[in-house]
Amino acid sequence: MGRFSALIAVRSWLGHHWRDALLASASIVLAYLVLEVGYRAYQYHTLPGRLFAAVAAQLSSGPSTHDQFMFDADTGYRYTPNFEGQRGHPWYSRWRTNSHGHVSQFEYPRRKPPGEYRIAVVGDSLTANITNTVRWTELVEEYLNAAPRWRAAVGGQFTRVINFGVDGMGMVQFGAMVRHHVIAFEPDLIIVNFIADDILRRVRYPNMPYATADRDKAVRAYVQTNFLDRIDWFRLFPELFAATVGRWWNMPCALPVDHRRILAAQPDFKYARRDDAIEASAAAVRDMLSLARNIVFLEMPGVQDLEGYPHPDWIGLVDDLRRAVPELNIVSMRPPMEALLDGKRLTDRPDLAGMKRGQIIALPEAQRLELYRWFYLPEDTHYTDYGTTLYAGEVAEFLIAHAGSWPAAGD
Repeated sequence: MGRFSALIAVRSWLGHHWRDALLASASIVLAYLVLEVGYRAYQYHTLPGRLFAAVAAQLSSGPSTHDQFMFDADTGYRYTPNFEGQRGHPWYSRWRTNSHGHVSQFEYPRRKPPGEYRIAVVGDSLTANITNTVRWTELVEEYLNAAPRWRAAVGGQFTRVINFGVDGMGMVQFGAMVRHHVIAFEPDLIIVNFIADDILRRVRYPNMPYATADRDKAVRAYVQTNFLDRIDWFRLFPELFAATVGRWWNMPCALPVDHRRILAAQPDFKYARRDDAIEASAAAVRDMLSLARNIVFLEMPGVQDLEGYPHPDWIGLVDDLRRAVPELNIVSMRPPMEALLDGKRLTDRPDLAGMKRGQIIALPEAQRLELYRWFYLPEDTHYTDYGTTLYAGEVAEFLIAHAGSWPAAGD
């Protein structure tokens, strides 16, 4: 009975004071909105300077020969020159970079010497091949120089294939690599070797800038790309509440009071929105097309593509990029690689009937399904040395078949 009386009292009070209650609620909401806007404005004007000062205080004197990557203000990062690396299980690879920071066992001048036809290859880890002892770019060089048709098409010149691949990079950084590094080596042909996932990747900076003469420019680029570009200043989220009271409940916060929490957070190296990724990659592709008359984009298939089960995020990405850049010509290397599997698929192996993927992968290499010999499964989806060798052969065949399509840069 007492509870019923209390409810009647509350209803009665609301009936007489609902306008006051509504006004009070609206005042609280409005006051919070004012504080939220003020907090964001404060962060917008002060956060860049605080991050700049914090990063500048941590600058190193220069690249270390012990670091795989070195900072690069234009591309974000690249390999440290004269670096020797190796990887254990499951790759057991050994690799080195030359004085230019390219994955290569050879040295060559920046300026192209007379009598040399140059092919520059840009890509990610599947091009850099630091997970391999055999690099497909070097094999392509061998195959082309041994092919009479190719030698005739390039006027008998020696063909050098330069590997500009760097693991972790995507299409946006490929564009920066072409503009700021590749062109300086005077290539006659540029190959952009990519996978669908590269379209989703944004610029990343694994290393902090160095204390050089252009320090301020480098630090600002590092801060802008790694941190500020990732902040959605207009997202519908109570940032002030999350930064203060909400931190006790571990609420996600893009604008914490202490800027050091932003520096400590692991940046997301993929675009949050697919449309943003397409737009940024399309801009990079247009830039590359404007810089190079002879450029070809090769789409390299992964194990998911060849199995027919691509990652959901990759479906339609390449087609979206084609629509965004109609003049872009993409050559899919999937058909020629799939042709190598003819007669060697699961349906052609009655001895594997009924076995699951994991069971087949666990078999000794000689008994494995052909496709699974191409990749470091189950631990990793990069190509093995065997798979890399097969891919090199198909790329070389493609180039030889189109010999003469790409005249020398000076022609």
